[in-house]
Amino acid sequence: MLLKLGKFSSLVFLGVLVSSSLEAVTLGVDVGLHDFIVSDIKNDTPLDGISGGTSHTLGVNAALWVQHTTEKNINIFAKAEGFLDKDNDHLDPDHIPVWFDFVIDIDGEIERINENNLIKWYVYMDNKQNTVSCIEREIRQHIGVGWEYQRKALTLALNAYAGFYYIEIDDDTPGKRGYTRLELDDGEASNVFEFEFDYKFNKSWSFAGSLKRYSANAGFEELETNYDFLLTYDTSDAFLEGTTLNLKVKYTKYNFDRFNTHPLDVLPWDNDTLVQGYISIPFKLSQR
Repeated sequence: MLLKLGKFSSLVFLGVLVSSSLEAVTLGVDVGLHDFIVSDIKNDTPLDGISGGTSHTLGVNAALWVQHTTEKNINIFAKAEGFLDKDNDHLDPDHIPVWFDFVIDIDGEIERINENNLIKWYVYMDNKQNTVSCIEREIRQHIGVGWEYQRKALTLALNAYAGFYYIEIDDDTPGKRGYTRLELDDGEASNVFEFEFDYKFNKSWSFAGSLKRYSANAGFEELETNYDFLLTYDTSDAFLEGTTLNLKVKYTKYNFDRFNTHPLDVLPWDNDTLVQGYISIPFKLSQR
């Protein structure tokens, strides 16, 4: 059912894009290197065969993305990204070293209060699959509203979302810790609070970041917290217009307490960090 929802979301996005003018549509590709880091690993059972401390998994990644602004100033962004890893530590002993991340992000203006302040609506959906840190599948689908402040080079935003959160942990490592496959997934209504900022130092350099906290609607139990940071250098003067060099860091802290029903925790860690360096190259499409 959840996979069907993910496919339906993609079809909705494609329908909106195709039904609108091709003016202002940008296709792009990203290519880069990454390090997938899992820290604070507990070496608490020999059955795992996992060393304690910190794990680094290096690899290459590539993405295809599309960005479009409709005639009514609705911003649409979608990205499909694949990662190929050199898996040395085998945190998941039966891991296929390829994983994926999909994002659809749509927003529009509700009301402009004044020159610097506006109220916006948001639709945000993402799907992460088969990571090195034993996340077999994660699907998050939310709609929300937020306040945005813009002044010269600075943008700040506070947003609140409601929707659905689903996570499934791969069964290999938990299986050695006493867990069965039926105990390793969880889906529920959820809410998200988000803080975002973006600062442009000059026409070439910019720095952006966000904090997202996912919580269950029942009792606001924390499900997950994401910290994202992006440093961007615009190389338009030396290369193709709009091309950027990017350094991205995404730290994720999971709350696995609801899974921990046996003497050993479901996983001997509760976090992962993705560090990416990549080049992003856009290709603008002409109007039909």
